[in-house]
Amino acid sequence: MAIAYARLKKALGIWSGDLHVYDMIQQLAIVEPPVLDALGIDVVEMGRGFMQRASDWKAWVLPDGTPCKIPAFVNVVRRGMDGLLLADDGTELAIQKEGCKYFEQCHYPLIDRPIETDDFSDLAEQFAHAVWTGVLLRGAHSVGRGRAEGFG
Repeated sequence: MAIAYARLKKALGIWSGDLHVYDMIQQLAIVEPPVLDALGIDVVEMGRGFMQRASDWKAWVLPDGTPCKIPAFVNVVRRGMDGLLLADDGTELAIQKEGCKYFEQCHYPLIDRPIETDDFSDLAEQFAHAVWTGVLLRGAHSVGRGRAEGFG
């Protein structure tokens, strides 16, 4: 969790490096080599292999005021003190209300559909409006495009 990770770095006396939040929904941060070394950790998540360029990231501020970097492909805005994750068409997918540490889904594209009789022929289109697929899959496609064979 990004806020806890920032506090851990401070407690360890590690002041270098930017805080990179690779998962906006859960607010998960990439654990940097100095922290891994300080804690004797020899395992990392595979997601860190992507988004290696500075242009893959943009500035953001965590709810506690900690500056961080978030994926450039994430469409996020502030409305007052709340953060909103948006689909490409502007649909509000998730909200991080003031004082909340995580984003919560606020749009459910299939909620009014008759599940028993639906043929789900537009399911792929609907995935663009679900928080987990609308945000994370967009990132998988934009990060992989032209960067790794067979990806994107």
